[in-house]
Amino acid sequence: MSKSNLPEAMLCAPTVFAVGDVYKIFMPFTREAITWILVGDRRFCDHSNGILRSTNPIHQVEIPMELLDAAGEYTVVYRAMVERKPYFPVSEDEVRITFAFRPVRGDRINIYHISDTHNMPELPGKAGSRFGDDLDLLVLNGDIPNHSGSVENFYTTFEIASEVTGGHVPVVFARGNHDTRGLCAEKFAEYTPTHQGHTYYTFRLGKLWGMVLDCGEDKDDSHEAYAHTVCFHDFRLEETDFIRRVIRNKAAEYEAEGVEHRMVICHIPFTYIHYEPFNIEQDIFCEWTRLMREEVKPELFLFGHYHRNEIWRVGSEYDSYGQPCDAVIGGKPVMSEIPEERAYTGTALTLSDEGIHVVFNDHQGNVVGEEEIARRV
Repeated sequence: MSKSNLPEAMLCAPTVFAVGDVYKIFMPFTREAITWILVGDRRFCDHSNGILRSTNPIHQVEIPMELLDAAGEYTVVYRAMVERKPYFPVSEDEVRITFAFRPVRGDRINIYHISDTHNMPELPGKAGSRFGDDLDLLVLNGDIPNHSGSVENFYTTFEIASEVTGGHVPVVFARGNHDTRGLCAEKFAEYTPTHQGHTYYTFRLGKLWGMVLDCGEDKDDSHEAYAHTVCFHDFRLEETDFIRRVIRNKAAEYEAEGVEHRMVICHIPFTYIHYEPFNIEQDIFCEWTRLMREEVKPELFLFGHYHRNEIWRVGSEYDSYGQPCDAVIGGKPVMSEIPEERAYTGTALTLSDEGIHVVFNDHQGNVVGEEEIARRV
């Protein structure tokens, strides 16, 4: 649905994020409003302990995957607030708008990967439209805003998702290192999807199982850029425990009935030892890679961070710890103060029984690279 067809109070179409076994639908508004979503005869409200929220411009509602998958549509309902008085608050008339929804189904899965847009929504949105109505899943893999210094910076995430999906297909989101910077970073769960407040989680969409990981920042916690405000070493230790819990629960996760594809998504490529001062946490990242190789056994890594479009093959110069599979680095922005010089190249992937077809295309639709990743048995 184009932005011109949306009600004035909605900034863009909703974004349907996949997290665990639920969809978290985020809706940015241009004015204060109370809102809820109807799926069939059930209502899901954006509320705080029974109080419909209106002051946060980014609303979110959680819906069981199986319910929305079966319904195939959802209806956004809202009332713009005029005055939120303690008694007899005033709101405008109710507005409703319905969005069709397509869950991930079938043997071929079309995925578009975008990372590192750094507050540049228009060109990545154009690149991400390659599959058109055949898109099954959008992956937004970190550094979509340039930083988290203001709520407005998060709008880039929703504007890109709206342009590519129109609110009709699922989106998976991973946090990038630039996302950890700024006043709003500590309230990340209010503006982006998390699992119980954590930026790492698993998801299941049709035959695809995935794990989203988060390396946090790209330098040591003691670096002067952070000025004593981060504790990512402890965060990564907690995340290691999470990976091990997933492995212990593998029968309900990546070895569950019907899972045919396994994917790991992370903004920073943790399988590669970077140069100083980015060569951090080698023991932890070596362990993560070992657990992926010996236990999880994904068929693909999806990374960003390096502003490139290329495949890091198993055993290449970028394989520092022993990759279990090939890795796609899938987002290349060209940023400039001059609008005409800006560009963006993202990655289209098609998963099938034969393997993974990878296409790198720019915002003008030009194919700048095309490769195959064979299915690893």
